[in-house]
Amino acid sequence: MPRIPIAAFLVIELLFLLVLLAWGGWPWTMIGVAAICLQALVDVRPAALAMVAPSLVWLALFRSTGNRELFFPFTMYLASLLAIRLADGRVWQGIAGGGLIVAVFLAIRASQQASAKVLGVELGVAAAILAVVLATTPVIRGREALSGGVVVLASFLAWASLAL
Repeated sequence: MPRIPIAAFLVIELLFLLVLLAWGGWPWTMIGVAAICLQALVDVRPAALAMVAPSLVWLALFRSTGNRELFFPFTMYLASLLAIRLADGRVWQGIAGGGLIVAVFLAIRASQQASAKVLGVELGVAAAILAVVLATTPVIRGREALSGGVVVLASFLAWASLAL
């Protein structure tokens, strides 16, 4: 599949960030910025960009319900997506990519005065989800549909973990 011109990539991603800023505020936007920077290093094909768009479902649910906890599944969607993309042949790169998104999330949560206990639970759940995602990479390598399914499953696991 062909790569798109860098200008088109920038316009699409700026629109993504503007939606995050307008509907979610700076925390959602910071996760989006981190994800876009990593995505730009890996793949700027239209199909790769399209994989980021479903994360906006969590933003829409947040806006319609007011449930701020939906920030976690949004984050884990992007962390899982980037972990898979970066792990292509090198699991440590996937750990670094997904871990960077989780680190930005935890820094934001700390700035929001989350307790140490809450941060610990969020870190533990995020690490477990990323471990499962990265364990699937040998099976899903080169299969967009499977990797998309794993990413969606990871974000639903994050959503289910909100009951903890």
